[in-house]
Amino acid sequence: MARTIGVIALGLIVFFGIVGTAFLVEMNHHFHPPAPISTSTLPENALDAQRQDLRYFRQLIALDRSFSAADRAEANRRLVALEALDTGMDKAHFRTSLMLIDALADNGHSRVENDGRASSPELPIRVAAFSDGLYIMRATDASADLLGSRVTAVDGQPVDTVMAKLQLLHGGAPQWRRLLASQDLISQDLLYGVDVAPDLQHSNWTVETLAGKTITRRLEALTLPRSEPSVAVTRWLSSERIAGMEEHWQTFEPEHALPLSLTSFDIAFRSLPVPETCTYFVQLKSNADQGGLSIKAFLASTDRQLRQARPCNVILDLRYNSGGDYLNTYRFARNLPTLIPPEGKVILLTGPATFSAGITTAAFVKHADPGRVLILGEPVGDRLQFFSEGGRACLPNYPLCVAYETGKHDYQHACTDWDLCFWLNYFVQFRVKSLDPDEIVPMSFTDWRAGVDPVLERALALTTASSPGKQQRD
Repeated sequence: MARTIGVIALGLIVFFGIVGTAFLVEMNHHFHPPAPISTSTLPENALDAQRQDLRYFRQLIALDRSFSAADRAEANRRLVALEALDTGMDKAHFRTSLMLIDALADNGHSRVENDGRASSPELPIRVAAFSDGLYIMRATDASADLLGSRVTAVDGQPVDTVMAKLQLLHGGAPQWRRLLASQDLISQDLLYGVDVAPDLQHSNWTVETLAGKTITRRLEALTLPRSEPSVAVTRWLSSERIAGMEEHWQTFEPEHALPLSLTSFDIAFRSLPVPETCTYFVQLKSNADQGGLSIKAFLASTDRQLRQARPCNVILDLRYNSGGDYLNTYRFARNLPTLIPPEGKVILLTGPATFSAGITTAAFVKHADPGRVLILGEPVGDRLQFFSEGGRACLPNYPLCVAYETGKHDYQHACTDWDLCFWLNYFVQFRVKSLDPDEIVPMSFTDWRAGVDPVLERALALTTASSPGKQQRD
């Protein structure tokens, strides 16, 4: 009898193993279709190369399921017009033309980007967006006197006008497009491609300095060495040195020490008790292994810490989490409210850079215990319905790549279309009415200069108020 039961159990394990493997293979095939093989030949001239790229671009966006019927028709109309041109476009305008077409999908994950085969000219400054404007946070030696200045105009156009043009190059929620536009602002070929900069060599920026003086400066575009690291635009919120960044870059330093949330910025995962409180601060900047750190090992360790410490509250900072694999945080996020006392709070910190699996992680926590979860900061970087998964392929001639998205995620409603809805979501079902912040708390440049993170400060004020008998922060 025991042998028979063992044989049956082994048979069931093998059966379900085969079924599970078949399911994963079919899911991967359905939601990660390979890009078509390019049939392009050696182009006869620049115009022929452009037309080859347009034909292949058409094939790639045809795989992207995030386009509505009307937007796809408009995309095809624009492609027909480009294919009918009898002269080739310069590369900058060709790039922005394709970005404008791809942005018609209005999907934050769909994008056209450089593939790294060719470096794009960039201006010798780095800019961060605050609630009160765009400020220069890094600059090369020759432009170091501009550090801390607020940008008011680019090549004679108000900076808000320029930002509006750059936002049209991306799809998705307005806050996500603004974040990407702040990153694009130093890309000389994009400025030229949207008819802001006069050429590919320079741009004239008007700024208001820290002393209140308005000046206009000619900025010469440069090509960065390949060894220089590429970082997200949110990295400029920390004045900490970036490993591998050339020594000729200067940094604008705040008047006071950086707040807890902006220190150790290049460490993707952190968990530590907040001094003089009974609150734990947990920060996830990614949903995947990063910088040699394992996210699964970190979350397992943090789970043990929280179970041992039993903090009154937990602050989970997801403001700089641009995504990864949501399965990595599923269990931890769903269990998080159980790791604190019933009267405690889980406070989520979100912002425009909270994206993709970062949004999913926030939804996991909110779904687990909506009554004890508060959201502070700014809205997340996408809607609760979006397309991701898909694939990526590059054009045969111009070094541009297209990310096409195929799987629908809907975190508000039941998603029942098996052709569109990402199948894995059926096994990690969750729903949230909204991820809008319970309190909108922006960060101004004045806050940053003073070494204050108003979002974290507000979260700590709320947790202190809910923790009687604990020593309050000074």
